[in-house]
Amino acid sequence: MTGGLVPAQEQGEETAQDGADEGAKPAGDATRNAAWTKVEQDAEKLYKEPLRTGGGFTPAAQDFIAKKAMPQLANDANRPILDRVRRKMREILIVGITDDRAFDDASKAVADAAVTIARNSGASLAARVNAMLLVAELRAKDNKDGTVWPAAVNQLAAVAGDATLDPSVRVAAMAGLVRHADVAKRTGGERQTEFTKGARPAILAIIAEKPSVEQPVVSDWLASRALSILTTVVKSSPKELATTLVGVMNDQNRSLDVRVRAAAALGATVTPKSEIQAVEATNGVTELAVDVLEVDEGILRDRRYEQQIMGGGTGGGGSMMPGRPGMPGMPPGGMSGMGGGGVAVPQLVPDQSLRRTAWRLVTLADALLTEDGKAGVAALLSGDDKAASQAYAELFRKYALELDEKRTDDVILEALAFIRPGGEEEAATPAGDAEGTPAKPADDNDPFGGK
Repeated sequence: MTGGLVPAQEQGEETAQDGADEGAKPAGDATRNAAWTKVEQDAEKLYKEPLRTGGGFTPAAQDFIAKKAMPQLANDANRPILDRVRRKMREILIVGITDDRAFDDASKAVADAAVTIARNSGASLAARVNAMLLVAELRAKDNKDGTVWPAAVNQLAAVAGDATLDPSVRVAAMAGLVRHADVAKRTGGERQTEFTKGARPAILAIIAEKPSVEQPVVSDWLASRALSILTTVVKSSPKELATTLVGVMNDQNRSLDVRVRAAAALGATVTPKSEIQAVEATNGVTELAVDVLEVDEGILRDRRYEQQIMGGGTGGGGSMMPGRPGMPGMPPGGMSGMGGGGVAVPQLVPDQSLRRTAWRLVTLADALLTEDGKAGVAALLSGDDKAASQAYAELFRKYALELDEKRTDDVILEALAFIRPGGEEEAATPAGDAEGTPAKPADDNDPFGGK
């Protein structure tokens, strides 16, 4: 996180890095920053010693944190070593405090000071991001209750949910919030209740936000993480939330990652009281599965196009789309990944893309209807509508499993032939027109695999 925000060099300054050559004293090294060196010395002698022996957290200790120690995060002289300063801060200010109340008071003082820096638009972005990373790294005394300091949820949620702050600062806070969510989910009980109380408003606000036009990738990242932990803070979706989730799922302008996670959250939390149009929502899940598969189909067409331009032939999983045995376009005796005569052809869709698609399909299967039929959007249906959704869910799982096991281009094309409306009729026709002209390349995919 900090590596991408703190430039290696600024206006010719030398920088200090962890593991620098012995004897080297570049500008910004802690040993040449008198202010930081003095903070470390005073922390041990004046601040830490009384707390280590069981003393309480005094106003003097509060002032040391707020006025002397924490401002070092925003000290430009420390910028090349900011990661080390941040990590050292927790060690010198909190670790080793024996009294429980003093430990919590010190942790709160650090978190409050960090949030003040994070909200200060006059501070460097590196300082603001590292301030929130420090809050995320606060731990419980003696590592009780997992590896986080539970009370930090409130500060992390407040910053993550504040749309007026720089997105990088919000991302740092959200990363910490996700970590807290994992611990709360594992621990359960009172910890999960407290996490829900502190995080829920921010999570709901992020999901409902309109995506940023200026920074859509960051906006989608925040939404994706909020959706991934929604079920930790919401067990059943009220009408407003369910409507929002349906809207995000169907929004073609959002990344596929966000849309799939919205579908998953909807399927896990929807109830009759959510008052959604269940048939339309199940159709939306199925259409999303087609969109997911069409991304890989687009990659396949692009690369076939490139091969044709370069004179390399079509390649990639055979020249015809596979289908049921006996379908037109199925090469006699042909096998996935094999050309005529059993000659292997290169796989054109990257392995990572196929694995991601497999995960998305199985996620959408559960969003539609879980294997036990008790949850998912289609659980609200009955009769033929529910049976049709169940059939689609089974197809999603079937092809997710095949993609995970085989990871070949042909599985994508076969899945589309069965899932996309009219796909079986199109299965007999290769990509491109009747004369064999390669299809036009699809648009570049975004970092989330969206369109």
